[in-house]
Amino acid sequence: MNKFEKYMSFVEEINAKDRVVLCFDQDGDGIPATVLMLKAFQRLKIDNIHWVPFQRGNRIHVAEEILAWNPSHVIFLDVAAEMYHELMGKLVNRKVMVIDHHETNDPFEGVTVLKPQSIGFEESNQYCTAKLVYDYMSNFVDLEDVSWITAVGIISDMGQKTWGEFLREILKHHNFEIKEDWYDTVPGKIAQIINSATSVNPIRTEEAIAMLVNSTPKEILKSPLAELNNDINAEIAKQMAEPVASFHDGLLNIQVIKDPSYSIGGVVSNKRSVAELNKAFITITVFGAKLKVSARSQEYKVPMNKLLKQSIKDFKNANAGGHDPASGAALPTKYLDKFKKNLVEVFGELLQLNTAS
Repeated sequence: MNKFEKYMSFVEEINAKDRVVLCFDQDGDGIPATVLMLKAFQRLKIDNIHWVPFQRGNRIHVAEEILAWNPSHVIFLDVAAEMYHELMGKLVNRKVMVIDHHETNDPFEGVTVLKPQSIGFEESNQYCTAKLVYDYMSNFVDLEDVSWITAVGIISDMGQKTWGEFLREILKHHNFEIKEDWYDTVPGKIAQIINSATSVNPIRTEEAIAMLVNSTPKEILKSPLAELNNDINAEIAKQMAEPVASFHDGLLNIQVIKDPSYSIGGVVSNKRSVAELNKAFITITVFGAKLKVSARSQEYKVPMNKLLKQSIKDFKNANAGGHDPASGAALPTKYLDKFKKNLVEVFGELLQLNTAS
C-alpha cells in the first residue's frame, strides 16, 4: 500500500479551474518545498497557483492575503498552520492541507495534515518539508530532474545525517561533485544563497523563488543573490570570531549580536553547534525594539523548543517554536536581560530533568 494513499485525494481532486494558494515559511526548507510544489502543479497543468509568505507575528494579515486570491484550495508548506486556530477559522470555507514536519497538538478540525509521522517516520525534525513534498508529489509527476531542489532543502534544514545516501544519489544524477562538507556541494551552496535571501531586510523571497523556478544550478551560482551571499559570509565570519557567554560547564552558550548588517544569527548558532555537537548555542540578535533568537544543539541534552518556549512564557508579544535540535523565538528587546536569565535557569532545570530520566 502507498504510504501516502490517504492523502492522495486532496491533489487528485484539484482541477484546472480551481485556484490554489501556497503559504510557506520563508526559509531554506519552505522555499524549496514551494518551488517543488509549483513545478509539480505546472506538470499537472494546474496553472492557477498563487503564493503567500507566512508571517508568524501577523497571521491574520496572512489570512487576508490568502483570501484576497479567493482560493478553492490552500496548502501550507513548512508551517504548522493547523495549530493556529484563529488563522484556520478564517479559511473554513476552503479546502486546506498542511504539509509540514513540526510536531503539534490540538489540530484544527477539517484540515488535511501530512506530517512525517503520518507515513511512519517518527523523527520529524529530520524529514524536512522539501523532502516530504518531493516524496508526496512524486506520486503524481516525475520530479527527478529537479531533485536537486530537494537536496537544497535537506541540506538547509540539516537533514544530511538521515538522507546522506539519497543526497549522494542526487549529486550523481546531476553530475555534481560529492564533497566532504555538504555545504561545499552545488545544492549546499545554493542552500546558503537561499538562506542569504531570507537574511536581508526586506527579505528577498520572491527573487529566491523565481531563481529556483527559472534558473539552472549553474546560473544560480552566478546570480546577484550569490554575490549577496559573499557579503553575508563575511558578516558570519565576523560574528563567529566574537566570544560567547558560557554556562552550565559550557553546555549552554549565549551570544548577543547587536544590529548586524544581515540577520545571520541562525547560521552562526548552527555553525557553532556543528563544531561542538554536545553543546547548545543561542544567538540573540537585536534589531531595534525586537529580538530574534536562534537556538541550536546537535546532540540536544536539552530540547531547544522547550527551552525557548519556557523562557518566554511570561513575556507579552513573544513567540517561540521549532524542533528539539533547532528552534527560534521573537520577543521585545526590553526583555533581553530577563530572557538571558531565564535561559540559564530553564536550561539547568531541563538538563537536570533529562539527566535524571
